[in-house]
Amino acid sequence: MMNLRRILDLIKKTGDKYIFEDDNGGIFVVLSLDDYENYIFKNNQLKNLSEEELLNKINKDIAIWKATQEDKIVDQAWQDLPGEDKKNETEEDRYYFEPTEDED
Repeated sequence: MMNLRRILDLIKKTGDKYIFEDDNGGIFVVLSLDDYENYIFKNNQLKNLSEEELLNKINKDIAIWKATQEDKIVDQAWQDLPGEDKKNETEEDRYYFEPTEDED
């Protein structure tokens, strides 16, 4: 029983699921009641959708996923931009812009 308490505490802390096999070969999953309710509710929502509504939901989910992937790419590209602290830059490599005097 002590092992079950440790498993349940770990599930509470991490939000993970625990899969185990009993002596007869049955496979079981232990998860929080909130996760189980979310799973059941989500599946019931999908069952009640028409084919067109389901396709629209799938397309919307794909569009959201693509947008998040593009955001990740943009974030990574932004982080990969060279910083101002270039270690190999020499004084000769730097350019300074100065105003010019107009000749009349």
